[in-house]
Amino acid sequence: MPFVKHIDSIIQIILGSVFTWLAFRSSNKLPARTTKIFKICGPALIVVGGLLLLQPNSTASWERQLTSDKAASAEFPGPAVAQDTTDTVGTVSVKRTSFTYNVRGRDISLFLSYSTLPENARALTDAQRMQSTLAYFASQGSRVVRSETTGSIHRLTLRQDDNKITVQMALAYVGDNVYRVVASWGDGQEDKPLTDRFVNSFRISSK
Repeated sequence: MPFVKHIDSIIQIILGSVFTWLAFRSSNKLPARTTKIFKICGPALIVVGGLLLLQPNSTASWERQLTSDKAASAEFPGPAVAQDTTDTVGTVSVKRTSFTYNVRGRDISLFLSYSTLPENARALTDAQRMQSTLAYFASQGSRVVRSETTGSIHRLTLRQDDNKITVQMALAYVGDNVYRVVASWGDGQEDKPLTDRFVNSFRISSK
């Protein structure tokens, strides 16, 4: 969405145009000091906003990143950072190994991660695991916008209305592990080509 990407520049240009019009209109009744400020700031805002608007976007350097066990991968638009965390649901805790990337200048976060399934989920079928996963998301206040399965990969789009966050993800169950990619963004920060490319690049390695 080009308009959303350049909203800050557009706002600066609009404000600059308004200030300039107020300062130079023939029926100007503003105080002399205010008029002087508007005559300086108005054109300045237009110039700065125009320069930012014309500034070329930094080109993403897409690179495929493998999980540490090399069982899954995804393409990131830049170098991803590795980190280990622990997820806890009730009394059950599991270690999660992730690669993360925050899109520069945008409220968009990308994750590639995997973790071991809890013992009570290891004997379940994929369909039963997905039912449990969807139930968990619902309990956390997420609304399922889209859910589909292609082969072994499940794709979801979730909406957290209270937090004004959208989450796009793909996941797959392999043995006793679950592998996933997650793209999340706040309202007004959507970059669908980028998040679609990231999520759709998710692959499970052939053994």
